[in-house]
Amino acid sequence: MRMRVLLLGAESSLGQALLAQAAAEFIQLEAVERPDQGWQPEMADQLLAGAKPDLVLNLAFYREQFQLGVADTPTLQQQKNFDERLIHGCAANAVTLVMLSSARVFDGDKASSYTEKDEVNPTGSLGRLQAQLEQSLRTQCPRHLILRFGWLLDGAAEAPLARLVAGLQVNAPLELAEEWRGNPTPVGDAARVLLSVLKQLDCAAPLFGTYHYGSSEATTWISFAHCVVQELIGRGTLTGDVAIQPVSFASRPELRGQPQNAALMGRKLLMVFGIKPRSWRSQLPALLDELTG
Repeated sequence: MRMRVLLLGAESSLGQALLAQAAAEFIQLEAVERPDQGWQPEMADQLLAGAKPDLVLNLAFYREQFQLGVADTPTLQQQKNFDERLIHGCAANAVTLVMLSSARVFDGDKASSYTEKDEVNPTGSLGRLQAQLEQSLRTQCPRHLILRFGWLLDGAAEAPLARLVAGLQVNAPLELAEEWRGNPTPVGDAARVLLSVLKQLDCAAPLFGTYHYGSSEATTWISFAHCVVQELIGRGTLTGDVAIQPVSFASRPELRGQPQNAALMGRKLLMVFGIKPRSWRSQLPALLDELTG
């Protein structure tokens, strides 16, 4: 790769998946892991000055955004301070900045999958921060790419998939929100998409802008859970079917601030970059392998 790519948040599951796929193609990325003291704003200036990258891929707050959905004020402020400083620095140095966002920027009221043309209207504090950072990036840094994901799934013990599997293994009915829709997207698939984007940007293709990606096809969390159950039964991890009790989306406190419809349409990414969506069903066994070790 001709570009010097600086990867922030290399310790994250998405960062690790991306580095593994890049290494398999003999592509070298300059990886920076989260410092012990966390991501402080001044570090953005130091990293840009020291590495002198052509492109920065910002996964610094992947854990807070996609694994935990952290929405407490101090954490959001820390993310805002660091990302705003990074945006300003990349703009000042004509560095391309690739930033992740999510379906949280939408209110979830739309009946069909969201496209990049749909108006943002976040209902939660994390979604509002993501929308604010998106706008800041568009305004300040012409050389940018925003990639929105919905349900990013990995094997981390604190992430949604692990919590789902743990709930399924308890000998009691499991309450799950009905009609919570999205695209289950394994982290390995997200890494594939990111690497494909980087390779095309490396060819000096001016393909900046906002894009969506979700593994095909969109489904409900309950339907996804049933697929997980069948896979676990086949592995002998579960001895029988699990009673899943549908409850209203609004009754689940852990989903507060998330859109009930988090399904994203990735047609623009396909048309511009030629990146085809992969089925999450075909990737589910490997994803559970990562979870069960």
